Amino acid sequence: MIEAKETSIICSMMDEIKVLKKRVDEMEERLQTLADKHGESAFEVRDEYLVHLDELEEIGEFEEFKDIGELRRRIEKAEH
Repeated sequence: MIEAKETSIICSMMDEIKVLKKRVDEMEERLQTLADKHGESAFEVRDEYLVHLDELEEIGEFEEFKDIGELRRRIEKAEH
């Protein structure tokens, strides 16, 4: 049979586990909020950018790049 001292220790440990679980849940909520906030802002396009893109499209002067590396090389070449 479990003695009173052992029961007390187990109850104390259970209480600490509950507190830790609550803290972990709170941290998960905060992380999710930050992830959602960051994710939304990463895909947000300002209206003035869309207007500028429309203006560029009307002009019709474009240079296409097959990947970001090619674009970088073009920019670096233009800077030198």
